Formats: sequence, structure tokens, C-alpha cells
Amino acid sequence: MKILVFAEVYYPDVMGGGEFSTKQMAEGMVRKGHEVVVICLGKKKQEEKINGVTVKRRYIKGLSEHFLSNTKNNSISDPFTKFDKILRKRGDIYPCNKIYEIYRSVIMKEAPDIVHTVSPMSYLGRMNLWKAAYDLKIPVSHVCRGPNLLELKFMGGGLDKYNAGRNAKASRYLTALAAPSGYMLKRHNTAGIRGQSFNDVIYNAIDFEPLVLSSDIMAQKEEMILYAGEIKKEKGIHTLLQATEGSGNVKLLLIGREVPTNCIREDLSGHGSRVEVMDWMEREELFKYMRRAKAVILPSEWEEPFGRILIEAVFNGTIAIGSDRGGIPEVLGNDENYIFRSGDVKVLRSRIERVLRMDEATYLEEVRKQRKITAGSTNDAYVDKWERFFLQQLK
Repeated sequence: MKILVFAEVYYPDVMGGGEFSTKQMAEGMVRKGHEVVVICLGKKKQEEKINGVTVKRRYIKGLSEHFLSNTKNNSISDPFTKFDKILRKRGDIYPCNKIYEIYRSVIMKEAPDIVHTVSPMSYLGRMNLWKAAYDLKIPVSHVCRGPNLLELKFMGGGLDKYNAGRNAKASRYLTALAAPSGYMLKRHNTAGIRGQSFNDVIYNAIDFEPLVLSSDIMAQKEEMILYAGEIKKEKGIHTLLQATEGSGNVKLLLIGREVPTNCIREDLSGHGSRVEVMDWMEREELFKYMRRAKAVILPSEWEEPFGRILIEAVFNGTIAIGSDRGGIPEVLGNDENYIFRSGDVKVLRSRIERVLRMDEATYLEEVRKQRKITAGSTNDAYVDKWERFFLQQLK
């Protein structure tokens, strides 16, 4: 089976957890004997092999810079103004013969068995891509890793309903739709965005061996709470700051890139040395800090599609705590001991203090419980699910 994947960017260009999930899926399909070709944007036109996956990067002036500016491994300025974004958004939700013919030509040249989009393809004529595959009688699917098909960050959400309606009409071209959580899939299906043959939940997974739980893990632990991700208000940073105040000598480590428009830096200045901010780093380095922390917390106040950082924490031997937004409760098995209502400082503080009071035996047992909940989050199970997802479309 040949799978043609369209993405905005592909590894090593990384905007978030979605790029790691795409890499994991693509390389897993290759290991199972399938051919995977990824077409994405890049700094220049380039074709390369990455762990068996053929990656064809294309440079499109303006668009390449826009998407690469959002990646963690590139320092590029975004050339798009709000007007540019509004103007280019039209190509996503309306037919355009020029864009349609480009995609049709690419698909015919590659001759895949399956076409799959792993990112919203914003400003890249998503509807025209799906229609081109559909007209060529090639199954086409999409994975909803975020709310982009439902929401427009323009006019305070005033165009969200219209945007979702247009994407619902475009989804008639989709053979199948996937999402990383039941919450995210249901939200799209309720808006009329669905695969015509079937819809499926494919939970994200880790791609490394979990740490063996032992006293060695506890020997690394410090009185430290860790957050990793974008440092902005929607992620609940203010709630986390307040919740960790007064909890003895506990240190709060925030790892990630600060979003300038959120002015978080000013708020951090009043918390002294107990709060440390570090720039985004490679996963292997991040995992070292995870293992030192007593808890990894995702305090989001927006609807998280999944919450990959939580399963990464558990497989690194650290307790995970999250808010009740989006797919987070699913990741944590709806365990009330580790879930709190978003924005609730008092309850989050109680969750943190409970973890800090645990003795070694209790702590390790709680990590084991969380691992049982996330037992299906292994790489093999993840790849198997994707293979079934693609093969089902060929029936």
C-alpha cells in the first residue's frame, strides 16, 4: 500500500506534538512494508529519506515562512498580516480550479492507494485537495489534531459557525476521519464534519520504552513541578503559578516558548527564584527534566485535543495531572485524583500537595496505576491502529 501524506510541515520541523505523531505513524507504516511519501513545505525544494519515509519539501514564498515561523526548531519571522490570513483562507473553503489542478497533478504523478492529510493545510486549499483525490477515486482521509476545521481566530469567533459549515460540506469528499480523542472526534461529527465511510479514534502514543519503575527513579526526584508546552494564558499558566504558591520549597519549571502577546513574562517576574523558564528543547533533554519532577501538569483552559505530554510523563516515571478540558480526562482515565476543573487554583493545589506528600512506595504505585490507564499508548498498538484505518478504506 502506498500512502501519500500531505502536511504543512514534517520532522525535523516541529510545531507541536502532532508532528511527532505523524512521524511515528509514517515510520511505523514503512516498518510494516508500506510505502509512505510526505509532501510538505520547507525552506527550499528538497527530497530526502528519513527513516524510510520519502519526504518531498516544497518552497512557496510566504507560505513556507509562515509555517516555519511556528516551528520550534526555526527562527523565522511570520510575513503574514491578519489581512493576508483572511485573504488566503478563502482557498481552504471554496473551490479554486488552479489549486485543484495542482493537487490533481501531484496525486496522479504519485499514484497512491491512499491520500491522507495530517494537518489542517491552512491557506493551502484543503477542500481542493480532498476533491482532487475524490475525483480520482482514491480514498482520502484526514486526522483532526486540533479545532482548525471548527474555529477561525478572526473576528472573535464570529465566523466559526460559517467556517465549520463550509468544512462540513467539504468533508463529503472524505472517506474516513480520525481524531486523537473521543472528545475531538465527537466535536467534529456534531458539526457535520465526518468521514463518509467511517470515523475512528486513534489515541496518541509514545515511541520509546517506558522507564522501569524502581527506587532509582525516586532517587532522581526533586521538589519540582514541570509544565512543558507553549507558555501562554490559554494553557492555564496563571492557575499553575497560583497553585504552586505556598507549597513549601517546591520549584515550578516551565519549558517552552513564550507567546509574546500573552505578556506572561511580566507575571512571572513577581514569583522570584521558585519559578524557572527554559526555552523549548529536544525531547530527550525534556525527558531528563520530566524524570526529576514530582509531577507534570497540563493546566489548559482551552479544549486540548489530547495531551501527549501526560503520557510522556507517565512513561518517564512521573505522575501526570491535568485539567478537565478537551481530551485530557480521557488520557487520565477520568481519575478524579489527577483531574481538576480548569482555573480552579484550590483544587489543583490540593492535587499537587497530595503528590508531594507521597512516600516512595505510594508514588510508584500511583505511577503504575496511571500506566495501566495508558497501556494502549504503545508504539506497536498505535501503528497497528493506523494500518487498520488505512486498509479499511481500501475495502
